[in-house]
Amino acid sequence: MTSHLSRRLAFAFTLPALVAIAPFVAACLYILRFSLSGEQGVIEGFSLTPYYELLTPYFGRSVWITLKLSLIATSVVIVLAVPLALVLVTLQSNLARRLLTVTILLPLILNLLVQAYGWVLLLGPSGVINSTLIALGLTDRPVRLMFNETGVLLGLIQTSLPLAVFPIASSVRSISSEYLEAASSLGATHWRSFRDITLPLLRPGLVAAASIVFAFNASAFAIPLLLGGRRVQMVGLAVRDMISPLFNWSGAAAGGMVLILLTIFVLFASNYLVRKTTARIGT
Repeated sequence: MTSHLSRRLAFAFTLPALVAIAPFVAACLYILRFSLSGEQGVIEGFSLTPYYELLTPYFGRSVWITLKLSLIATSVVIVLAVPLALVLVTLQSNLARRLLTVTILLPLILNLLVQAYGWVLLLGPSGVINSTLIALGLTDRPVRLMFNETGVLLGLIQTSLPLAVFPIASSVRSISSEYLEAASSLGATHWRSFRDITLPLLRPGLVAAASIVFAFNASAFAIPLLLGGRRVQMVGLAVRDMISPLFNWSGAAAGGMVLILLTIFVLFASNYLVRKTTARIGT
């Protein structure tokens, strides 16, 4: 009786979340049905033609660019997030911790377009960076930092960094200080303690953070559009081009499904790694 009541209470608590998620699930199912349509503009019949039409060098290059930039950005974000998470957890001053938390959260608080235009002011031919380089005599012409993969990478890293810091910080809080004290008493240096104790215990948090950041970056649209223009064609931009000006709705739905399946695969793979890592640490 108690177990049955607990299940009913658990379902009652999760019901609002299920109601909120339901429209997105319905939208994914609608996209899936449209991707199997025999017509480009309406849902008519069933066909795999929209998926066959994606087997082109153009879309393949978009998938490759998306995977490459997402993986590079995720790797850099994890490297930057680990020390930030360690500092955030170990700060003794409440004021300093709050200020650092707000600073880390700024990319999530500010509008994405505002951030992108801020990067334009920094990276543009007449931006702050190029003006400084020319004033210092380090170059006689503006360095091209926009409308290429460099600008897109910087934007992806900056906007996704907060998504990695807080999952890793949660893992840092779960590490008992007794482990580090024992290592220190045995003569281990700070670097040795970090490499042999802290980093292995952080693996579940690292994998979870990496999966979230990768999914966020793989589906990015505004950053590649504003900082990459037409020269960095990620999957999100390729799908946009199928909708307008081509009006190929079924092809765009198929491209969207490819992106969704790619993201789901990464999430399931990361979940598998988290379970294996947790089991290994427990053993």
